[in-house]
Amino acid sequence: MSLTLGEYLRFLLPRDLDNPPAWPPDMFAICASLLLKSGSYCSVLTDWPPAKYKETESWADEARSLGLKWREDWVASKSVPEDIVALWKSLTTTANLARPLSDFAHNVELWQVTLQLFVFADEACAGVGSPPVSDDTPMDRTFMRRAAELLSRMGHYSLGDEIDAGRVRVLPKMHTPQTGLTIRSFSMYLALCNPSEVVPQWVNPRYQFPDDSLNLLLVPWPLEIYPIQFRASRALATETRNIDKDRFGLFTVDPLKRPGDIMTLVTKLLDAANEHIGRVDGIVLPEAAVTPAQHEAIAKFAGDNKIFLVSGVATVPEGGTPGCNQVSINLPFNEELVQKKHHRWKLDESQINQYGLGSILHPEREWWEHIGIVDRCFIFAAVNSDMVLAALICEDLARPDPVGDLVRAVGPNLVIALLMDGPQLNERWSGRYATVLADDPGCSVLTLTSLGMSKLSRPRSGPSRSNVIGLWKDAKNGVPQEIELDAGAQGVLLSITMRHEEEWSADGRSDGGYAIYPVLSGIHCLKI
Repeated sequence: MSLTLGEYLRFLLPRDLDNPPAWPPDMFAICASLLLKSGSYCSVLTDWPPAKYKETESWADEARSLGLKWREDWVASKSVPEDIVALWKSLTTTANLARPLSDFAHNVELWQVTLQLFVFADEACAGVGSPPVSDDTPMDRTFMRRAAELLSRMGHYSLGDEIDAGRVRVLPKMHTPQTGLTIRSFSMYLALCNPSEVVPQWVNPRYQFPDDSLNLLLVPWPLEIYPIQFRASRALATETRNIDKDRFGLFTVDPLKRPGDIMTLVTKLLDAANEHIGRVDGIVLPEAAVTPAQHEAIAKFAGDNKIFLVSGVATVPEGGTPGCNQVSINLPFNEELVQKKHHRWKLDESQINQYGLGSILHPEREWWEHIGIVDRCFIFAAVNSDMVLAALICEDLARPDPVGDLVRAVGPNLVIALLMDGPQLNERWSGRYATVLADDPGCSVLTLTSLGMSKLSRPRSGPSRSNVIGLWKDAKNGVPQEIELDAGAQGVLLSITMRHEEEWSADGRSDGGYAIYPVLSGIHCLKI
């Protein structure tokens, strides 16, 4: 028996349907889910806008006006504009609720009503997810405060109020794709995310960084890595009992016994960066760059200097406990944010030979990184009123499940991928996957590996170009930009400028040129 419109609506909104949801993100969740499940949004190319809007500009003006009115009514009295009520009632008539959902896409009037409600809810939520700014009106502050409360509600982490996050999740949105046609093409301020094992966390800073530019200090630590640091891991029998030990094994990477002083390096690089530019906003270290103790010291130093820190932190397996591989994000005056790696690194024969590990890890076996894969979460950190950054750890960039849908839905302005990898050359895998995110949804992507790992990598032919420790790709420039250390340099300062660009939704609305694209505007190698 076919699922009916009424059955699906009551699954999303388990109450009577006489009155529409008053909170706009709830309406967005319902309508976006309907449009996605039916595929009816594809008909916008032939049957849009509705007849009463003869010109697309008329439709866009009406959408902005009614969205603002909805926000005002909600703040004043938790009510809904009469136009919204009328559309809801036309959607939820007795006859419509009995319709099979499979017929939804063939009923132009029905999906047009749904898309209108979807858009009005989207417009009502312009700016959600951003920290407060000085020119916010009292109405905006009240609306944004409620949005922030819902986003931070433990176990919920969604803009939905009546709509439970276990059914569908709504998050703020930074980019609308300008290519292709998906449900993501129709909203500019809200993102529809299906529930999964990954819990998104949205964090607004207590200290805001400049809106027009950012200076990032890249520290490619450790500067040396040796094959002896790689070793087979002695796993618990329960972890390997279902593994063919002749074909597979677990490995770990020990910290360097004489690593040098990372705090001294970071301090001197910051001094050198300040001499070059006069301001550093963020420090970035690669995957598994430091131990928890080292990270704690660097995080305190960064916080004292009002600098945010994005760092790979690792521990080795101990006793019956697997190792840990995570990214820690520290924003000044905020609690530390921790996101664990979502995929284990698998070393195959070609990589074992590439890194010269054949006498330590047998090339005829496939070796899996001995870390735990638990408590999956994904962090979106707003560093100012316009820009949101997110971080990925190595394999998480190449294997989009399970976080890929979140990244594409929200479209964070800047994605930082921390790697334990060879040189970051345009033609290698990291450049390909960075280009995918730059094309859709429009993220700028920075990859960073350690100098030690880059030097350990030996290609089968040609020069290694081991000084290429990073790669930058954004949606507004052509090929990825390699980030190469000059001879004798130990760090790099990146200057990033925020470019405002106009984005359009597939239904014909403009964001007025408020979309932010971080673009690379300077590379400064630092020697100490």
